[in-house]
Amino acid sequence: MDILNLLAKKAQPLASTVSADGQLLNLSASLSDQLGYALEELLAQPIERIFSVESVRALQSLFANPPADELIPSLELTLIRHNGGLLHVIASGLLEWRTVQPARLHLVKIPLGSLGHRLREMHNANEVMSQMLQSAKVAYWCIEFAEAVNINNTPDEIVRQVFENDSHWRLCNRAMADVYEMPSDVDFNQQPVRLYWPRSPANEAFVRRLIEAGFSVDCALSVDRRHDGSPAYVENDVRATIINGQLLRMWGSIRDVSQELRMQHDAEQRIEALRRVFDAVPDAVLVIDEHLQPQWRNAAFEDTFGITHGAGIAQLLLDMALPERTWHSLPLPDLHGRDRNFNVHCSRILVREGVAWRVAVFRECQGRRVQDLHP
Repeated sequence: MDILNLLAKKAQPLASTVSADGQLLNLSASLSDQLGYALEELLAQPIERIFSVESVRALQSLFANPPADELIPSLELTLIRHNGGLLHVIASGLLEWRTVQPARLHLVKIPLGSLGHRLREMHNANEVMSQMLQSAKVAYWCIEFAEAVNINNTPDEIVRQVFENDSHWRLCNRAMADVYEMPSDVDFNQQPVRLYWPRSPANEAFVRRLIEAGFSVDCALSVDRRHDGSPAYVENDVRATIINGQLLRMWGSIRDVSQELRMQHDAEQRIEALRRVFDAVPDAVLVIDEHLQPQWRNAAFEDTFGITHGAGIAQLLLDMALPERTWHSLPLPDLHGRDRNFNVHCSRILVREGVAWRVAVFRECQGRRVQDLHP
């Protein structure tokens, strides 16, 4: 009891009573000492004298919406000292509103001390990072699992949990919302994960790649869904938080490659169309790169010489050192090893700066001489 009495005497609580009309009704001597005032200086003063603007708003909100049981379990407040310094406290107490008018709020406060400093530093750092994140041009995202994914399971089970365990978006920025063409009045972070990243064979393959890479991968393709339901092809750089075999969250950045894939698809279609055009040419055509390796041959070349003789014929043309853009008669072995006379035409084409390929055209003589082709 001696220790308790000593604590009660030396460590008196920081207490105050304020009214709903914004007046300081009572303060403990320990609180007035902490703030640097004589007790009589603060009585009947407006609460703005010692509470910060944010704290005044918090108190006014309590008076406007008093708890039914009149109990205030926890409240973070900032008080203003006489010298302008700030005192950060955690307060709890009682709001009397049933039996007295105007209502009265009785609070006991505990200074946060160094903990308050760390909390403020964390708050400031979080605010700076949030501002940087929201203003970034890169689309950032995070999926947090309310129900952790056990990555000690089989790949099939991990895939199932990734898509079926409760999860939600977190800290997705405006650039992320723009990729999905989200309306400005819709908060991306409040939307269901499956709505924009649905389970599909492509996305299951995406998760399997994450599993194989230990949930650390760059440029992994997923097929997401825009706000209007159209597909969005995105490349993901992904990292994750895994503790004791439990996947808690994964995050990263995305790059919309839908247009690039469409352009690639269009280019592939054009290449395929050109391939069909050259396959329709009756003359055999062989394309040779700068290393004298066959890069492409048409159907007539394969029908005449086969699919394995391109390198030998390319070397033969090099050894012959045929002048370009003229026809020359040349005996060549066909698919069956029989020598046949061909008129050969070579052209040099510039693929890119400093790199040239050769296009060789082979036309069987069929009894005609080269000069017959060019009177």
